[in-house]
Amino acid sequence: MKKEALLNHLKAFDPAIYNLLQEDIQRQRNTLSLVPTVNAMSPITSYLVGSPLAGLGEGCGAHRRNAVEELAQKRAQELFGSDHAIVRLGNIAAASRVVFLGLLQPGDTVLSFNLRKQEHCAGLNYRFENYGIDPEEQKVDWDAVMAMAQELKPRLIIFSPVSYPRIPNYERLAAVARAVGAHLWIDIGQCVGLAAAGLVPSPAALADVVSFPTNDSLRGPDGAILLCKKDVAEQIDAAVVSSGHAAVYANRLAALAFALHAATQPKFRAYGEQVLRNAKALAATLESSGTKLLCGGTETHLVLAAPAPGTDITDAVHVLARIGLQVKLDRIPTMRSEMVLSALRLSTLNPTTRGLKEEDMAAVGRMIARALSGSLSAHEEEELRLALAKLIMDKPIFSEEWINMEAMSSIFFSDADTNEVHAHAASERMNIIRNLFHKG
Repeated sequence: MKKEALLNHLKAFDPAIYNLLQEDIQRQRNTLSLVPTVNAMSPITSYLVGSPLAGLGEGCGAHRRNAVEELAQKRAQELFGSDHAIVRLGNIAAASRVVFLGLLQPGDTVLSFNLRKQEHCAGLNYRFENYGIDPEEQKVDWDAVMAMAQELKPRLIIFSPVSYPRIPNYERLAAVARAVGAHLWIDIGQCVGLAAAGLVPSPAALADVVSFPTNDSLRGPDGAILLCKKDVAEQIDAAVVSSGHAAVYANRLAALAFALHAATQPKFRAYGEQVLRNAKALAATLESSGTKLLCGGTETHLVLAAPAPGTDITDAVHVLARIGLQVKLDRIPTMRSEMVLSALRLSTLNPTTRGLKEEDMAAVGRMIARALSGSLSAHEEEELRLALAKLIMDKPIFSEEWINMEAMSSIFFSDADTNEVHAHAASERMNIIRNLFHKG
């Protein structure tokens, strides 16, 4: 059944779900998210999630599920050069609990960057200690981290740089872990796509365990992957089973295997390169507009924008939401417990997936800088809303630029789809023009 027929059937049979679907499609098209954890799945990945593989049950389907899981494992290991990979975990929270259960005993000390992963320890009894950036230099002082580790003697050291836009020194971190006999766990988060493309270093050869979500910069299905060294693989595997992750979903694993394969292709590296260029353009525009950047700028997809003195950053988030920009407010701990820094955690992953380039991110940066500089009048907010709408009105949720079109059959993308997109974009353009004249 073709897509149009399916949608017509859904509309007739379940209009409530159909309306929710259409509303969210319009929301995604008419707003722009810079939230690091938000990104679109590729069309083929999305198709595989809903493919007939979802119907594989017990018995005759078991060997198919095993084959798909083995393929995903093999691709993950080859992509990152890892001894072992676990690909069946449904989300990063589940993956995190597996690591804790596999490597720690109750009461063990954990030294964690920004106290990351503590949120996944409900019901588990560990002693967490924080390390973070130096509050003045706003970078990690690895000598200070070594001193803390030697004093605390942690069983596990965690580094999860979701709020750190610089390239970490994984060699120094591994040396700290070795010096105190601790396991090293690195969650590379939304940097996994850049690491897969070889654009930022991968810690897989240095850490005992590496974790990452599969639905952010990899543009895969919801889920998480654990990579580990062979000397802890048995412990981690046992924790997977004991924590109830026995089920294997062939459709999700097939989508994941495809996403891992796609990450080896030149188009994916080109996507990562554009992500980095867009981040540099966003950072440069914010700085030139008077916005302070934490950590001295960016070397990844991430930009940390601080509010002007006296500006309520929560109000700025609400202003940006009203004009159509979705952003993430973050409170960032430092090596001094009494000093916590506030910033907007901005990512160029989703804007790049939608096809935005450096000049577009510069325009977005100017909008954000205005919101962070102080209060805006209703007229100024409306002006920014229309400017953003004009910028993104013809941007798809997933740009054709990042798709190997020669591999796409009509089941994924037809001429009718192309015509529909262009017709919708033309309609939106006319609506914006009418609004501009009406407001004037």
